[in-house]
Amino acid sequence: MSSLSHVLLLATTLILMLFSAPLGARCTNRSPISSPQAMLMEEKIRLGSTPPSCHNRCNTCNPCTAVQVPTLPARAARLRSSESDGGGGELSFNEFANYKPLGWKCRCRDHLYDP
Repeated sequence: MSSLSHVLLLATTLILMLFSAPLGARCTNRSPISSPQAMLMEEKIRLGSTPPSCHNRCNTCNPCTAVQVPTLPARAARLRSSESDGGGGELSFNEFANYKPLGWKCRCRDHLYDP
C-alpha cells in the first residue's frame, strides 16, 4: 500500500508541475500596452509622480536636486493684489487658504531654478 500511495503522490506532483508551468509562463509574459487609450491612461496616472531631471539646470552649482515647493495659484495671487490695491473684491483670499499646490524646482544650496 505504501508503494501505491508513493506512486500516486509522485504522479500527482508530476501532473501538477506540468500543468502549472504554462500557466505561470502566461502570467509573466504580459504583452506591452498597445492601444493609444491605454498608453494615455498610463501616462496620466504617472503624471506628476516623478521628479524632473535637474541635470545641468543649476548652472555650475552642484549638487542640483529636484525638490517640491509650494506654489501660489494664479487666481489667489490676483485676489491678493486686488485686496492690497483697495479694489474691494467680493472674494477673499481665505476662500483659497487650504489650497496649497506643489510644483517641482531644481535646488542647489539656497537657490531655486526652473527644471
